[in-house]
Amino acid sequence: MKAFNFFIPTQIRFGVGRLKELKEFAPTYGQKCLLVSRPLNGSLKETYSEIIALLQAVNIEIFFFDEVVPNPTIEGVENGVSIAVKNKVDFVLGVGGGSVLDTAKLIAFLHNSETKIDWDKAISDYDNPFSMTPSPKESLPFIAISTTSGTGSQCTQAAVVSDTKSKNKITLFHAGLFPVIAIVDPELMCSVPSGVTAATGFDAFTHAFESFLGGRTSPMTEQMSLQAIQLVLDNLPKALADLKNIEVRSNLAWADTLAGMCLANGGADLPHPLGEIIGGICPRIAHGDTLAIVYPAFLNYKADKAPDKFIQVANHLNLKADPGALVEAILNLFKITGLSSALEKANLTQQEIESIKGHPLLSQLQPENSDRIHQMMDESLNK
Repeated sequence: MKAFNFFIPTQIRFGVGRLKELKEFAPTYGQKCLLVSRPLNGSLKETYSEIIALLQAVNIEIFFFDEVVPNPTIEGVENGVSIAVKNKVDFVLGVGGGSVLDTAKLIAFLHNSETKIDWDKAISDYDNPFSMTPSPKESLPFIAISTTSGTGSQCTQAAVVSDTKSKNKITLFHAGLFPVIAIVDPELMCSVPSGVTAATGFDAFTHAFESFLGGRTSPMTEQMSLQAIQLVLDNLPKALADLKNIEVRSNLAWADTLAGMCLANGGADLPHPLGEIIGGICPRIAHGDTLAIVYPAFLNYKADKAPDKFIQVANHLNLKADPGALVEAILNLFKITGLSSALEKANLTQQEIESIKGHPLLSQLQPENSDRIHQMMDESLNK
């Protein structure tokens, strides 16, 4: 067996009803909390109210940043840091999906008393998922409470933010971006609508699948990836048929958590940077939908490049031992979830298409495969 590393410093509290434990451990991190969320009067208002009550029961003073948007921005992170510094908070609590958790991560990690963030330096310093350099001196503890099953952000060392001026998505990596504690309570996911359930569930699949295909796999991540892949394929259609089925929601939450840990230790493949190009230029498009746009072309490309890996996954799923059988199963998931219409739903303008196709990152991702990557994007946008 080959030698490998596996690192996940986050304490994960998984299971139905675990949210109530927040009041037991939150005081460990201080008496002033910045709660990062979507608008407090939105679809999760009952969850927010319960969390506020839990914190107030142990005399924690709460300050709020509830202006997170899908595909969060550097301006949002800067505003959150300003609120945290002004009120001298002790820790940051993120409650939501990937956009919220990534915003909260960056607020906690880049917190500094001058409230100024040198983004160029941050991009340069925090670009390696597997680096163990020290965290910034004034970073704060971060607690994650996930309310969707897909992004895996509650157990990764990555955070994605959009630069609205350059229309680029920026991903920072550092061990300090792992939460200290993550609560994964499937009850919080039963109110997630079908469209978000489909997109986030597919996102979890991509994390597991791409980490399995990558060059940093280990015996540990391979087994976790295969389990996550099967859980998504088995349970995502069931969740869309019965959104409040707690057993199915639990299975998807576990798949998301497994896939997040695989992503943290194995990394992603081409669809993620390609999707981030689309999302940077078109921030209205959800991350899961950007992945759905590029995935069919990626599957055709990768099935030729790594047929043995595709056959391994097919065998695990009791499919025919052929790369095409796995591609067919994944495309069938697209149809069931409605993700096959992601490009049509995106309604890209000609200017947006040209900006995506001309993005310089397409030539930088894998210079030796530059022509094929450009072709992949062309195929994705010309269905």
